[in-house]
Amino acid sequence: MAVTDRARPGFLAFRVPARRPGVWAAGAVLGLLALAAVCAPLLTSLDPIATDTGATSLPPGSPGHPLGTDLLGRDLLARLLYGARTSLLVGLVAAAITVVAGVLLGAVAAAGPRWLDELVARTADVLLSLPMLIVVLALAAVMGPSLGTVVVAVAVTSWMPVALVARAELVSQRERLYVRAAYALGLSRGQVLRRHLLPGALPPVASIAAFEVGHAVLTESTLSFLGLGVPPNRPSWGNLLTEAQAHLLTGEWYTVAFPAACVVVTILAVNVLASAVARGEGRAW
Repeated sequence: MAVTDRARPGFLAFRVPARRPGVWAAGAVLGLLALAAVCAPLLTSLDPIATDTGATSLPPGSPGHPLGTDLLGRDLLARLLYGARTSLLVGLVAAAITVVAGVLLGAVAAAGPRWLDELVARTADVLLSLPMLIVVLALAAVMGPSLGTVVVAVAVTSWMPVALVARAELVSQRERLYVRAAYALGLSRGQVLRRHLLPGALPPVASIAAFEVGHAVLTESTLSFLGLGVPPNRPSWGNLLTEAQAHLLTGEWYTVAFPAACVVVTILAVNVLASAVARGEGRAW
């Protein structure tokens, strides 16, 4: 059993090295965005959906409105902060569902009978060959615009890469010595899968999970921009872009620039972290 314990990778089998300041900067950016979303009521006392006809289209730096207001007099800072709650929530929840579903399907394919393995693999291949944006748009149009629709649409169309990577990693580990030793010591298939195979597949799955967060945020913004995502009465970065598109050439550039910058910065920070994990820049504890 001692050999098995030493060979088994733990669930915290990697860490980001301090010599990569860009990775730490990306983590700090995401942490600040999440903190700003959580502390939105403390950072602004204004209602993100309240209109003020006496303060419409104010530029950034206006008294009481540091980022300005939109055409209806709604404060942009408040809308960005509360919109971060929606966009980041969609990203985290959709990515979590995607990863859990993908890992479960990958584990079933790797540990189950051959026909089940083929079914999962071929289904994933077929779905990957379809234009995902069209599938997401069709699903959102059928279910109607809502926060749950966006989460379901992202999860349904994004589990395939996670499942295929998890399946490949689990299959590659089945013949390793520490796995054979675990079977020889009397562990059941479920115990080996839970204690040895799944932890060993964590680093590549974690890399894809990080990318899925960025993908979910981008998908939410796209669907909301097209009117098929989060309802207009709930602020999100996608909704802000939708409402601001008509004012891009009217001098109110800030109504587009600020939410677009939030989306771009979030996607870049998530991709930096995901790329660091994908390159194997983590090290065992």
